[in-house]
Amino acid sequence: MEMTKLKYGIMGGASIVPRFVTALKQSDESLAQALATRDIMKTQKLAEELDIPVVHATYEDLVADPELDVIYIPLWNKGHFEGAKLAIEAGKNVLLEKPFTLKTSEAKALFALAHKHNVFLMEAQKAVFLPVIQKVKAAIDSGKIGKIEWVDAQQSHPGVEEIPWFEEATAGGGAYIGSASYPLSVLQYLFGTGFDSVNGYLTHLKGKSDTKGQVIVTKGNLMMSSLITTSFQLESRMVIYGTKGKITIPDYWKTDRAIIETEWQTQKIDLPHDSEFVFEIAHVAACLKNGNLTSPIMTPELTIATGKVVETLYQESFGQDYLC
Repeated sequence: MEMTKLKYGIMGGASIVPRFVTALKQSDESLAQALATRDIMKTQKLAEELDIPVVHATYEDLVADPELDVIYIPLWNKGHFEGAKLAIEAGKNVLLEKPFTLKTSEAKALFALAHKHNVFLMEAQKAVFLPVIQKVKAAIDSGKIGKIEWVDAQQSHPGVEEIPWFEEATAGGGAYIGSASYPLSVLQYLFGTGFDSVNGYLTHLKGKSDTKGQVIVTKGNLMMSSLITTSFQLESRMVIYGTKGKITIPDYWKTDRAIIETEWQTQKIDLPHDSEFVFEIAHVAACLKNGNLTSPIMTPELTIATGKVVETLYQESFGQDYLC
């Protein structure tokens, strides 16, 4: 008997949507069923291009569609909370893009609301589900490179500032907030949820969001740094330094390769994939099959801890009430 696939409704027409739909087409468990954006003409055009069979004129119509099992939400950053709230209150399972919310209070409210309505909720974070990251975690846990002392992550995304609201901090714009979930989630996945201390810096022009940011966090004796910029080209990678070697992960949030170096050998990990999104999609399907309301990997606690780091950093740079 053919397995019934999970039917996704997509709320929004962001540039990430075509890549996510491509991954859904590669999935054995899920498919793209419906789409809604703020512009019905755009919705119809995009749905036709991506072979999405159902078009809805409004987000309200989308979440009311009885055929849909999961709502994927890649709205502009400021719209994440309201979009997720709408879907959850309609009784839909939700996969919500990063940054999960702009405030930790909103994140906590969404997880509480999802629990109340008995629906699944997870931050869309592909990095922690990548097979290469699984291999890296196994190497770290086995002590292959000894005791971990320092992690250095950096990435650049030039051109992102072309997004209309990117320069508006109050809209959730900014270099660091846009991608902070990648390093902070991977670090917590590898070394445990939460951080002991956080220090960070943002650079921005008056009245505009940041173009680069750096955060240094600690966990015991382990120190970890993450730098994110949109203002210049930078080699994107994560390097994990231990007392017996190091692990280098190029483009760590979407990668299919890594290099483990010790005094005795150099090991290359090469695990090609067609889409880095397929693994988180498979995880959502497994969670729903098992009746989980939250992910045991991308836990609410992990998401909230990430949000707290970012929230603190932006409040220090823009003021406590910058989102009010």
